[in-house]
Amino acid sequence: MTVQQLIDKLNTIQDKDSIVVMTRGYEGGYDDINNTIPEPVAMALNVNEDWYLGKHEKVDDMYDATNSDYIVVKAIVL
Repeated sequence: MTVQQLIDKLNTIQDKDSIVVMTRGYEGGYDDINNTIPEPVAMALNVNEDWYLGKHEKVDDMYDATNSDYIVVKAIVL
């Protein structure tokens, strides 16, 4: 999903002032979004194959890989 696609979806919400944005908790439950201004980060796409990991990884957290090993995009993490 791109930022514009997210904006378009959010614009369809009728009661914007009372709906809270949350993210999944580490092992369960949900947490409030702590980012007041989300910053784009470099994200490598489709690098994790293990079922218990998300598909993508922050480039800064990757070891033993070069940029030619994967596709990198800018991403906002909520």
